[in-house]
Amino acid sequence: MSTAFIVGATGAVGSELVKLLADSTKFSKVVLLARRSVDAATGDKFVQKTVDFDKLEENSEDVRNLDVAFCALGTTRGKSGADGFYKVDHDYVMSAAKLAKENGVKQFVLVSAGGADETSRFLYIKTKGEVEKEIGELNFDKFVIMRPGFIESKREEFRPLECAASLLLKPLKLVSTRFSSSATEIAQAMINATQTEEPGKHIWDNVKIVEEAMKYSA
Repeated sequence: MSTAFIVGATGAVGSELVKLLADSTKFSKVVLLARRSVDAATGDKFVQKTVDFDKLEENSEDVRNLDVAFCALGTTRGKSGADGFYKVDHDYVMSAAKLAKENGVKQFVLVSAGGADETSRFLYIKTKGEVEKEIGELNFDKFVIMRPGFIESKREEFRPLECAASLLLKPLKLVSTRFSSSATEIAQAMINATQTEEPGKHIWDNVKIVEEAMKYSA
């Protein structure tokens, strides 16, 4: 069995990942680095650490020589403003990646976004592309990038645009897996990504994510 740490465990994808790992036979220890406790993290395999993401390097001992880092950190420009979005989706993500690399973690699994492109004029897509590039330069033994389309999930806060998008995409999902995936499917794919022995960088688009989720077993 493997060991791992998670950043972003309180978000849509991260919380589903915690639930799956609670029942998974593939992981014996999971460290959660979060600003608040995670209710779903029940069982002896979980270690919860309350962290300050501006001082994440202080948690080196907590992640030393674990096998996998799962990163599902993210916010929105609407919620945090442009500067706040960049701080979370770039700075904090990179802090987590560097923490993992400096402490011997071999695999890094990142939730990015479909269309991520460092040359884009759009902040969201550009930031995701920059992060993918910069983590790639850290040379993990394995780096797997999840590029989902629209993420279906139950949010704590009401997001009208997401609700509208979900209604529009629902009929499309009946004929194609290109456009959307659930937070659970992404979490399932993330776990599956750690179970192959293929080294190097891998990009899983929405079609691949759904395909892997269908193969998932605890």
